[in-house]
Amino acid sequence: MSGEPVFGDTSGFLALLDTDDAFHSAALAEWKSMAANGCILWTSDYVRLECCSLIQRRLGAAALRDFHDAILVLARVIIVGEEGFERAFEKWRLVQSRQLSLVDITSFDCMRQKGITQAFTFDSHFAQQGFITCLSEEG
Repeated sequence: MSGEPVFGDTSGFLALLDTDDAFHSAALAEWKSMAANGCILWTSDYVRLECCSLIQRRLGAAALRDFHDAILVLARVIIVGEEGFERAFEKWRLVQSRQLSLVDITSFDCMRQKGITQAFTFDSHFAQQGFITCLSEEG
Protein backbone atom coordinates (compact mmCIF):
# COMPACT_ATOMS: atom_id res chain seq x y z
CA MET A 1 0.00 0.00 0.00
CA SER A 2 2.98 2.32 0.47
CA GLY A 3 3.08 5.05 -2.13
CA GLU A 4 -0.18 3.99 -3.75
CA PRO A 5 -2.19 6.70 -5.49
CA VAL A 6 -5.52 7.69 -3.96
CA PHE A 7 -8.01 10.07 -5.54
CA GLY A 8 -9.45 12.67 -3.16
CA ASP A 9 -13.16 13.35 -3.69
CA THR A 10 -15.33 16.14 -2.35
CA SER A 11 -17.20 13.89 0.09
CA GLY A 12 -13.95 12.70 1.67
CA PHE A 13 -12.54 16.18 2.04
CA LEU A 14 -15.79 17.55 3.48
CA ALA A 15 -16.06 14.67 5.97
CA LEU A 16 -12.47 15.28 7.04
CA LEU A 17 -13.07 18.98 7.72
CA ASP A 18 -16.60 18.89 9.13
CA THR A 19 -16.64 17.48 12.67
CA ASP A 20 -20.45 17.23 12.44
CA ASP A 21 -20.31 15.06 9.31
CA ALA A 22 -21.56 11.48 9.85
CA PHE A 23 -18.34 10.18 8.26
CA HIS A 24 -15.91 12.50 10.07
CA SER A 25 -14.36 9.82 12.32
CA ALA A 26 -13.99 7.40 9.42
CA ALA A 27 -12.49 10.14 7.24
CA LEU A 28 -9.98 11.11 9.92
CA ALA A 29 -8.95 7.47 10.44
CA GLU A 30 -8.59 6.92 6.69
CA TRP A 31 -6.62 10.16 6.29
CA LYS A 32 -4.18 9.08 9.03
CA SER A 33 -3.86 5.64 7.44
CA MET A 34 -3.16 7.17 4.03
CA ALA A 35 -0.45 9.38 5.55
CA ALA A 36 1.11 6.48 7.47
CA ASN A 37 1.21 4.40 4.29
CA GLY A 38 2.71 7.19 2.20
CA CYS A 39 -0.19 7.27 -0.23
CA ILE A 40 0.05 9.77 -3.06
CA LEU A 41 -3.00 12.05 -3.06
CA TRP A 42 -4.53 13.07 -6.38
CA THR A 43 -7.61 15.14 -7.13
CA SER A 44 -8.94 17.13 -10.06
CA ASP A 45 -9.36 20.82 -10.64
CA TYR A 46 -13.13 20.18 -10.75
CA VAL A 47 -13.12 18.55 -7.29
CA ARG A 48 -10.88 21.35 -6.00
CA LEU A 49 -13.34 24.01 -7.17
CA GLU A 50 -16.41 22.08 -5.94
CA CYS A 51 -14.76 21.68 -2.52
CA CYS A 52 -13.85 25.34 -2.26
CA SER A 53 -17.41 26.37 -3.03
CA LEU A 54 -19.02 23.91 -0.61
CA ILE A 55 -16.51 24.43 2.21
CA GLN A 56 -16.84 28.21 2.07
CA ARG A 57 -20.64 28.01 2.09
CA ARG A 58 -21.03 25.27 4.70
CA LEU A 59 -18.02 25.71 6.99
CA GLY A 60 -16.76 29.25 6.42
CA ALA A 61 -13.58 31.04 5.47
CA ALA A 62 -11.33 29.50 8.14
CA ALA A 63 -12.18 25.98 6.99
CA LEU A 64 -11.54 26.96 3.38
CA ARG A 65 -8.10 28.31 4.37
CA ASP A 66 -7.41 25.04 6.22
CA PHE A 67 -8.45 23.04 3.16
CA HIS A 68 -6.17 25.09 0.93
CA ASP A 69 -3.19 25.30 3.28
CA ALA A 70 -3.21 21.83 4.88
CA ILE A 71 -4.90 19.49 2.38
CA LEU A 72 -4.66 20.85 -1.16
CA VAL A 73 -0.93 21.43 -0.81
CA LEU A 74 -0.54 17.65 -0.46
CA ALA A 75 -2.50 16.84 -3.63
CA ARG A 76 -1.42 16.49 -7.21
CA VAL A 77 -4.12 18.18 -9.26
CA ILE A 78 -5.28 16.72 -12.57
CA ILE A 79 -6.50 19.39 -15.00
CA VAL A 80 -9.69 18.14 -16.68
CA GLY A 81 -9.54 20.57 -19.60
CA GLU A 82 -11.87 20.89 -22.58
CA GLU A 83 -11.27 17.36 -23.87
CA GLY A 84 -11.95 15.84 -20.43
CA PHE A 85 -15.11 17.89 -20.06
CA GLU A 86 -16.39 16.78 -23.47
CA ARG A 87 -15.62 13.11 -22.68
CA ALA A 88 -17.49 13.43 -19.37
CA PHE A 89 -20.43 15.22 -20.94
CA GLU A 90 -20.81 12.50 -23.56
CA LYS A 91 -20.79 9.86 -20.80
CA TRP A 92 -23.33 11.88 -18.84
CA ARG A 93 -25.48 12.23 -21.97
CA LEU A 94 -25.64 8.41 -22.18
CA VAL A 95 -26.85 7.98 -18.59
CA GLN A 96 -28.59 11.35 -18.04
CA SER A 97 -28.77 10.71 -14.33
CA ARG A 98 -29.63 13.35 -11.77
CA GLN A 99 -27.59 11.35 -9.27
CA LEU A 100 -24.33 11.24 -11.25
CA SER A 101 -22.73 14.67 -11.57
CA LEU A 102 -20.29 15.85 -14.20
CA VAL A 103 -17.74 16.28 -11.42
CA ASP A 104 -18.13 12.59 -10.52
CA ILE A 105 -17.86 11.52 -14.14
CA THR A 106 -14.72 13.61 -14.65
CA SER A 107 -13.30 12.08 -11.46
CA PHE A 108 -13.88 8.55 -12.77
CA ASP A 109 -12.25 9.53 -16.06
CA CYS A 110 -9.24 11.09 -14.31
CA MET A 111 -8.81 8.00 -12.14
CA ARG A 112 -8.91 5.70 -15.14
CA GLN A 113 -6.49 7.92 -17.08
CA LYS A 114 -3.99 7.80 -14.19
CA GLY A 115 -4.62 4.14 -13.26
CA ILE A 116 -5.89 5.09 -9.79
CA THR A 117 -8.09 2.40 -8.20
CA GLN A 118 -8.68 3.88 -4.73
CA ALA A 119 -10.65 6.95 -3.72
CA PHE A 120 -10.86 8.92 -0.49
CA THR A 121 -14.62 9.24 -0.72
CA PHE A 122 -17.90 8.35 0.93
CA ASP A 123 -19.78 8.64 -2.36
CA SER A 124 -21.15 5.21 -3.32
CA HIS A 125 -20.98 6.09 -7.03
CA PHE A 126 -17.23 5.43 -6.95
CA ALA A 127 -17.74 1.86 -5.70
CA GLN A 128 -20.47 1.38 -8.31
CA GLN A 129 -17.85 2.29 -10.91
CA GLY A 130 -15.50 -0.39 -9.52
CA PHE A 131 -13.20 1.76 -7.39
CA ILE A 132 -12.12 0.95 -3.82
CA THR A 133 -13.54 3.54 -1.40
CA CYS A 134 -13.66 4.35 2.30
CA LEU A 135 -17.06 2.65 2.30
CA SER A 136 -15.48 -0.54 0.93
CA GLU A 137 -13.85 -1.03 4.33
CA GLU A 138 -17.23 -1.10 6.05
CA GLY A 139 -18.60 -3.81 3.78
